[in-house]
Amino acid sequence: MLFNKPKIKMRDKIKDHCAIFGVTSDDLGFSVSKLLYQGLIALQHRGQESTGISILKTGGKIITYKKSGLVSKVLESKILSQYWGNVGIGHNRYATTGAIGYKSTDYMQPFHFKNNEIEFSMAFNGTIANFDDIKKKMDDMGRVFITDTDTEVIAQLIGSIALGTEDWPEVLTLASRLLDGSYSLILMTPEGDIYAMRDPLGFKPLCIGELKNPRRNIYFVASESCAIDVVGGTLIRDVKPGEIIHLSHQKDIHSENVIKSNRTALCQFEFVYFARPDSIIDGVSVAEARLRLGAYLAKNDPILRDPEIRENAIVVPVPDSGRSVAVGYAKEAKLPYVEGMMKNRYVHRTFIMPGQAKRKLAVKEKLNPIKSVVFDKDIILLDDSIVRGTTTQQIVSLLREKGGAKRVHLRVSCPPIISPCYMGIDFPTKDELIAGRFQELYGENFLEEIRRTIGADTLLYQTVEDLTQAIGKDKNKLCLACLTGDYQLKSVKKLAELEKSIVRSRI
Repeated sequence: MLFNKPKIKMRDKIKDHCAIFGVTSDDLGFSVSKLLYQGLIALQHRGQESTGISILKTGGKIITYKKSGLVSKVLESKILSQYWGNVGIGHNRYATTGAIGYKSTDYMQPFHFKNNEIEFSMAFNGTIANFDDIKKKMDDMGRVFITDTDTEVIAQLIGSIALGTEDWPEVLTLASRLLDGSYSLILMTPEGDIYAMRDPLGFKPLCIGELKNPRRNIYFVASESCAIDVVGGTLIRDVKPGEIIHLSHQKDIHSENVIKSNRTALCQFEFVYFARPDSIIDGVSVAEARLRLGAYLAKNDPILRDPEIRENAIVVPVPDSGRSVAVGYAKEAKLPYVEGMMKNRYVHRTFIMPGQAKRKLAVKEKLNPIKSVVFDKDIILLDDSIVRGTTTQQIVSLLREKGGAKRVHLRVSCPPIISPCYMGIDFPTKDELIAGRFQELYGENFLEEIRRTIGADTLLYQTVEDLTQAIGKDKNKLCLACLTGDYQLKSVKKLAELEKSIVRSRI
């Protein structure tokens, strides 16, 4: 969650920041801890570093438990059995590797804020671009911070605003007007209310659902609809950009306020990579969007007009993220879809390993070509994105040298990533992005230089136009900053210009 983060180890796969999930029931004797567990398990893909829950116990006391590790390890049955309450929120965290103190529980969520004036628990997904400015102002007011995260800055800001009014929708509305960033946020009060808020541009997804039976009414708020499906709930709708939703076992579920914006900026990577395929985000099926991404690549692929290649070609995904787009490509191209690489699921997070030699060895341990399938074939290799390029280069090399592939044609469902993200995605700096660096170095020929460096026989990226068509949303409804360098947040534009000048000076 750090915005002004220290230089981190370069990584080959992008990482999002966190998942949030909230539950409230009108049955005071019902415990929501098991539902929190199930919802967080469904959202594990959004963060694997730590998990935590806050439960409202009888009498209005908030109890919080959080720890490093996966949901299944942190929230064991022994732990869940101790946490009773009919209202609760949960959080999965992806921490920036190398950030000071990221393993401390102070940096984990939910963030339980309590002083002699106010108490609440908060879970947050995103990045506040102007959190340094807000923190300085809070310092001037005498506030004392225990972490260097934007999460605590938000909590301190909310706590300070709440001193002037007891109306939570008003507090959150005022906070939203001061926060320049991308975020989805849920907040639980000692009175048993859950408030959910999405930033005015709608960078991060957030949705609400319900589960009703004759015994009780249960309401949910989640980063993705797949979590609502898993707990047996029904998706009601997405939280609108700038909207504040109130979940209450006394007043049911209702909208409190909507801060309107001239445009929206939902992160396009939700559809390319982040979200689970069974999720629906702002009315769009993630699975269907990925199939269309593959189909558009096939429609524009010149090699499919070559009879020699078509006769010898198979469509192979990079597991696991390339599967959906590969299916869409194969169907449109009328070519066989083949699992040409075996993935060892017990080798994790090769992207954070220090040193090129270790990372290269880790890729070989994690992926292995199926020689009987790929030998002497034209491999049309589908992947979701290329960030730094190192892992992609090694996969191409494995298919050719170890698998015996005749040729490797790399197809990428996301357009070239030329600019870093300042809205909550752990992208490297511009000079660590292969497309960003090569565009500065080689100009119009940068794609050919990427192909040559990676070692593919041919390379085809998705176009921005086809990306937006596949998602089914206009450009002014999506955040495409990492693809275009056009940032929507005022605080980010200045930082992006500074980063750009630094890269040029290095080159």
